[in-house]
Amino acid sequence: MKLTAFLIIALIISLLSYSASYDVISTDESYMKVDQVTMRFQGTDAVISISYGLDMFSSMYVLLLGAHNLEPAINGFFFDFDDIEIVSISKDRAVIFAKNVSRRNDEFYLYDSNELGGTARLITTVYPDGSTQTFLGASAIEATFYTE
Repeated sequence: MKLTAFLIIALIISLLSYSASYDVISTDESYMKVDQVTMRFQGTDAVISISYGLDMFSSMYVLLLGAHNLEPAINGFFFDFDDIEIVSISKDRAVIFAKNVSRRNDEFYLYDSNELGGTARLITTVYPDGSTQTFLGASAIEATFYTE
């Protein structure tokens, strides 16, 4: 029993010693594997849902210290977006609100491509009319246009 308690305390101390470093959880594919990104356009803004998997060490880190520690990795993944806010985050998914990702031009909204800080297995864009476009193994969200 004493050995188990010692090991748990040692694990917590070692995890806490890394808590100030962004290297523990990073967008490098050895820690976080992005499975799916879904971007839903809403006027000039977008709601982005991301689902991901973590390796065992990162999962334990998040379990002990909370999913909010993934925020730097999520922000790093969406580095090319100017104004994002993480609405919710958990151990395997997050919802992000991205402001002013598109611009209005007469009757269309124009979206310029954004690079991602890694590769997503599947990227889906959902347009206001309900139609979708899907990309496999992509590291950018492609430029497009849509109507309201």
